[in-house]
Amino acid sequence: MMRAHDWSRSPLGDPVHWPQSLRSVVSLLLNSKFPMFVAWGPQLGFLYNDSYAEILGAKHPAALGSRFEDIWREIWTDIVPLIDAAMSGEAVYRENLPLVMNRKGFEEQTWFTFSYSPVWDESGQIGGMFCAVAETTDQVLAVRHQRFRIELEDALRDVAEPHVLADRAVAALGRHLGAQRVGYAKVLPGEETIVYEACYTDGLDPLIGGAPLAPFGAGLVARQHDGQTEICADVEADPQHDQGAWRAIDTRAFVSVPLVRDGRFFACFFVNFRAPHHWTPHEVALIEDVGTRTWAAIEQATAEIALRSSEARFRALLTTGAYSVFRMSPDWRELRELEGQGFLADTSEPNEGWLEAYVHPEDQPQVAIAVREALANKGMFESEHRIRQADGSLGWTHARAVPILDNAGGIVEWFGAASDTTARKRGEEALRQLTGELEQRIAIAVEERQAALAQVHEMQKMETIGQLTGGVAHDFNNLLTPILGALDTLARKLDGDERARRMTAAGLQAAERARTLIQRLLAFSRRQHLAPRPVDVSRLLSGFADMVSRSIGPGIRLSVSCPPSLPPALVDPNQLELALLNLVVNARDAMPEGGELAIVVAEERERRNPRLGEGRFIRFSVTDTGVGMDPATVKRAIEPFFTTKGVGRGTGLGLSSVHGLAAQSGGDFALDSQPGRGTTASLWLPVSDQVLAEAGVAANDAPIPRVPAATVLLVDDEDLVRGGTAEMLADAGYTVVSVDSGFEALQKVNTGLAFDILVTDYAMPGMTGAELAREVRRLRPQTPALMITGFATLTDREAGGLRRLAKPFRQAELAGALADLLEAGKESARSA
Repeated sequence: MMRAHDWSRSPLGDPVHWPQSLRSVVSLLLNSKFPMFVAWGPQLGFLYNDSYAEILGAKHPAALGSRFEDIWREIWTDIVPLIDAAMSGEAVYRENLPLVMNRKGFEEQTWFTFSYSPVWDESGQIGGMFCAVAETTDQVLAVRHQRFRIELEDALRDVAEPHVLADRAVAALGRHLGAQRVGYAKVLPGEETIVYEACYTDGLDPLIGGAPLAPFGAGLVARQHDGQTEICADVEADPQHDQGAWRAIDTRAFVSVPLVRDGRFFACFFVNFRAPHHWTPHEVALIEDVGTRTWAAIEQATAEIALRSSEARFRALLTTGAYSVFRMSPDWRELRELEGQGFLADTSEPNEGWLEAYVHPEDQPQVAIAVREALANKGMFESEHRIRQADGSLGWTHARAVPILDNAGGIVEWFGAASDTTARKRGEEALRQLTGELEQRIAIAVEERQAALAQVHEMQKMETIGQLTGGVAHDFNNLLTPILGALDTLARKLDGDERARRMTAAGLQAAERARTLIQRLLAFSRRQHLAPRPVDVSRLLSGFADMVSRSIGPGIRLSVSCPPSLPPALVDPNQLELALLNLVVNARDAMPEGGELAIVVAEERERRNPRLGEGRFIRFSVTDTGVGMDPATVKRAIEPFFTTKGVGRGTGLGLSSVHGLAAQSGGDFALDSQPGRGTTASLWLPVSDQVLAEAGVAANDAPIPRVPAATVLLVDDEDLVRGGTAEMLADAGYTVVSVDSGFEALQKVNTGLAFDILVTDYAMPGMTGAELAREVRRLRPQTPALMITGFATLTDREAGGLRRLAKPFRQAELAGALADLLEAGKESARSA
């Protein structure tokens, strides 16, 4: 499409005149599966790849070569400060930035995570900006809707009244969606009329009372009866809806969720907007979920009320069939008759001292008050109080009495009944004690549930970040491979040109920093392919201490304590050095005025850390006397991209990568800190039972090994990676035959190509590198093979048991790996 595009109207002009710097960036983004774009020149001419075209929606292909501002005019005020920063030389990163876009013919709320990076042209000036972007709208909405569901569940919990449940549910959903009206309505038998039970409004009149369903159309009613959710973005653009009925309630867009059971249309839950509204699947699913939950809660509350009412009537029936019956004078001065039936002392003689004789002294005032109220209202007397029973012991009674009236309405006497409630009152006391215990247990259970939910959310977050990191790492590793290889090869050929050597060294340093950043990301997300082996901790720290002492500055006093008798630790030594360096740099930054930094290493023989499993462990402690952290900061310190440092001073991946190394290595990581009292970072690693291997030379510092005359069959579908790798191999003395697919490689093998070793990428269209190596070995069993891959999570089974070399790599690493494989193949042939 770009080759066929008419560039005459584009601010970029004819591609023939594009500078090499722009061509290089365009080549990178066109060969990436990750959404990317570049904006170039004073007018920011816009170029992008296929993945980004999906983000543009209907703006593609008109956006190709257009001005950045013209393409994204609706969000320009939101992003122009970020663009200005990038065009001033400052790299910008934003996570989940909210933007209101119009890319499908309507406005929609979206979220994006992206980075803007300046791109320099041949003159050393900033020629444009480069962006790698991922749309996170679905993830953000899913999290928000799930949080809303939890909050709604909490709001409806313990609500006993159906109308309160309905009111809370519609109000909560209306505020969450920003809707003008949300309601819940019952459908009367016959399915011809609805009665509005609850209605939340914001700028519209509430719907109250009842209304016929017919004006809304027979088709809508039929579909609702069948349980179909009705969704309409604009009733005036949809001829199947009666526009007059919807205008009458000032509604343009709606969702109506029917609540159907056993073929009966019982109720509906609806959301209205005054203006047209594009409903997302997330919104519809949320409305359906809230409607179903609300209906279920209302039905349950209604059933509970009916049950309580039934229980109350039954209890009243038992009470009026009382155990004891009594008669009182009209003014309650004397007890005329009492048939106690063994519960109370019987009497048939008038007794004016009944209050003192029968009622507990502390309860006599409340009984007297109940009597006065009954006399004043000529209504029922009712009281529950303590009494003296027939055997002299104290008990409880519940007494009721009604007035017997003459024809003139005067009180003749009072007739009442009293029941023995002693057992019930004692049971209530026991129940109160039991309820207190249950409340404590429930509180503990709720805390445990919240902790479990937090752990699940953390695991889901880690898994999501891990998946994203693995994919980004693969693309960046592929991008870095030709860069690192080309600079490395060029550096070896520069003799005498000191300026060129400095520039090449700077490029190599930047590429290595990028590789280190990817390793940190992978270590945090636990996606790094580690190579653990026995490590002599004392030897590692001896060289490490010299390096650290030069980098922390003269104001910090460093001490290192590591007994030489320590057993070896089982860890990837490169990752261990990186982890310790991260801890030291954090400690240095925490002591801007200087201080003391102590590195203490010891075998921890006592189980002080309950999170560690069985076995022996070595503890690395890095302690500073810096500013320290409060508990909230300590809790978030290992989160990815969280940093307390200023802009440009930290990535926020240091502690998270240390935490990832500990988890992958079978150890643990912890922080102990207080504001003003410094910080101790502790890293536990398992002790190795294996024998220490002799120290080797780092691949990056090793010379290019001498190689015999050998031919390499190189297979990689990425042009830049394949070209750069071929150049490194040819420079090392190999003869290279390069192809871009496994199928083409097999064609050359079948037609008699003579080669000594296979070097193949893993992820290729049609046939993976492992499948290709398996076919080559079937045809030529003794041919060695090397897998080069940018995937950090590739397992041994997926790699087919081949030796792997992770992208990006330098020339010495590649040549050394091939030399080892060729030598091993020769020894195998001699022994055979």
